[in-house]
Amino acid sequence: MVYFDMMKSILPFGKIGIKNKKTFYRFLLDHILAVVLPLAGLVLAMQIGPPFTTSASYLFFAPLVALSAWNGGVSAGTLSTIIGAAAMYYFFLSPEKSPLVFDLYDVIQIILVIIEGTFISFLIDIGKRKDKTLEYKKLIRELRMEVVNLEEESKKRLNELRSRDEFISIASHELKTPLTSMLLQTQTALHNIRNVSLAHFSIESLLKMLESVEDQTKRLSKMINDLLSVSVVATRKINLEYEKIDFNKLVENVLNDFSERIRRENYVVIYDAKEKITGNWDKIRIAQAISNLISNAIKYGDHKPIQIKLRKNRSFAEFIIKDEGIGISKQNQKYIFDLFRRGISNNQYKGLGVGLYISKEIIKAHGGKIEVTSKLAKGTKFTIKLPLGKLQQSPENN
Repeated sequence: MVYFDMMKSILPFGKIGIKNKKTFYRFLLDHILAVVLPLAGLVLAMQIGPPFTTSASYLFFAPLVALSAWNGGVSAGTLSTIIGAAAMYYFFLSPEKSPLVFDLYDVIQIILVIIEGTFISFLIDIGKRKDKTLEYKKLIRELRMEVVNLEEESKKRLNELRSRDEFISIASHELKTPLTSMLLQTQTALHNIRNVSLAHFSIESLLKMLESVEDQTKRLSKMINDLLSVSVVATRKINLEYEKIDFNKLVENVLNDFSERIRRENYVVIYDAKEKITGNWDKIRIAQAISNLISNAIKYGDHKPIQIKLRKNRSFAEFIIKDEGIGISKQNQKYIFDLFRRGISNNQYKGLGVGLYISKEIIKAHGGKIEVTSKLAKGTKFTIKLPLGKLQQSPENN
């Protein structure tokens, strides 16, 4: 280190790119090699011996200079040229006379050799720099692509954070609403029972309050189940329990669970199942996925007819549900299945907005897929495609 600092203070290393110890040692090694190579060529030429000694020295000169230049740049190539030219003059051009006696012809030869070697060094160095330039340009392109990818990933993460914050805000509001309503109804009932004459407090009024509490409890229970499902799905810990399922009966049972809500909101459901379909699936999870789609159709269907079809397509079962409601914009269709994303931000539609994400992950865990086609104010169609045979669970779902 002391030697390096001493050399750094003496030589203008900054001009030739030597800025640290590692670069210095590489520079030193390259130039030591530039000295060794022409001397090795000289020894080899002398081993060949006369009458080929002089021609042999020329024969080995150019490749050795080129090798030095390629390894250490133009400075190393020039150093090899000077060392080689000096050795050629001393051993071959003036072996029988004093080296201090210059012959014009010999001097011209040596000058031509130096010019040739320097020219070769520059050509090699330029070629190497060009290769490095191309390599650096390629690296710059790759780095730019990496920057673009990182920027896109950063934007995606920021959008996810915003969506998550929006989801937390919606979730806190949606969870608070039924609790507040239940508390109000219960307090009202207790007040009437304690302080109002029973003659003025009818059983009908009490039943209405209890029915309201029951509805709010069911709503709260569904939201809690959705949150638990999101937690399970997001950590890829869906444990599927396969069994032979009558698909027609499963869908009919889910529809039956919605019968009161369908009647109350004046919907007409057109159910079309032309053939019996059976498959090996997790009954509870598939029912949950279908339930989420039916719930969405009722929520956004604008009280217009809802069509449900069951079809068997080769080795797949298809569940198709189509409404004629508000629809989903083409832009929103890209991320309606993402976590913490909603297809519509209108506050008049209640809910956590996680149903489609849960449905997609359940169907995906079964080896199937879910698709959507929609137009604003024209309605939406969801299609679930499920393989009929039993699949082995992937490791991420264990």
